[in-house]
Amino acid sequence: MANHLLEDERVLGQFCQVIATDLRLLADLHASELTRERMRELLDIGFPGLLALGSYDHTLALAVEQLGVGMASWPNPIPDSLVDDLAADFADIYLNGSLHGLPNESVWLDDEELTCQQPMFEVREWYARHNLAVPNWRKLSDDHLVNELLFIAYLLDKVSSEQDSQVLEEVAQFMDEHLLRWLLPFGKRVALRCATPFYSSLALTSALYVEQLRELIAMILGVARPSIEAIELKLRTQQLAASGVQPLRYYPGSAPSW
Repeated sequence: MANHLLEDERVLGQFCQVIATDLRLLADLHASELTRERMRELLDIGFPGLLALGSYDHTLALAVEQLGVGMASWPNPIPDSLVDDLAADFADIYLNGSLHGLPNESVWLDDEELTCQQPMFEVREWYARHNLAVPNWRKLSDDHLVNELLFIAYLLDKVSSEQDSQVLEEVAQFMDEHLLRWLLPFGKRVALRCATPFYSSLALTSALYVEQLRELIAMILGVARPSIEAIELKLRTQQLAASGVQPLRYYPGSAPSW
C-alpha cells in the first residue's frame, strides 16, 4: 500500500497534509503551556485519538492510549491546581532545564551539552535552503523541537502541493540527520523525570509518532532507513571533508610496527 501512495499523487498529497496537521498540533503543545481553555479544546477535538498514526504501531498506540486516559481523568471544571501543576512542569521541561534535557538538538549532540552549538547552525542551513528563518532564535532556537517539527510539516506541505517525491526524500534526510538523533532520548528522559502524566505521555507520544512516520516514509520511498551507525559515519565524513582534515591512513614502513 505504501508504494501505491508514491504512485498516486492525490493520495500522497492527502497523507502529507494529514501528517503535517498532526505535527503542527504536537509542535503547538511543546511550544506553550496549557491554559484551561486549551485543555478543553483538546478534549473537544478528541486529542490524542485524532492523530493519524496513533494506531500504526503497537508501542505508539499504547503511548497514545495512556495520554488519552490521563486527559480523560481531568476534572470538569478543570481546577486551578491542575493548571498550575502543568505550568510548573512545562517550565521544568522547556524553560529552566530542571530535567537536564532541554528540547534543543545542540544539548543532546554537543559534547558539553550546550545550547546554540554546531547542530543549530546546521539546522539553520536547512531552513535557509527553503528561504525560511526562525523569527526569534534567542527565544526558540533553530534546533528547538518545535521548530524542527514545524519544518518537517512545511516540507510535507510542499510534497502535497508540488507532488514532488524528492522533497519527501529531504524529509527523510532531515529526520535522520537531525530530529531522530535526539528526540527519542529526550522523550524517554521527560517521561521518567517530569511531574505530570500529561507531559510524560506527550513526550513519548511525540517521539514515537516521529519514529513511526520515518518508518512509513521508508516504505513509501522504497528505501530502507539507514542505521544510526551509518548516519553517524556519514556525518563524520562530511565534517572531516568540510574542515579539510583527512582521516589518518597507515602506510607500511612509515611508522614502527610490532
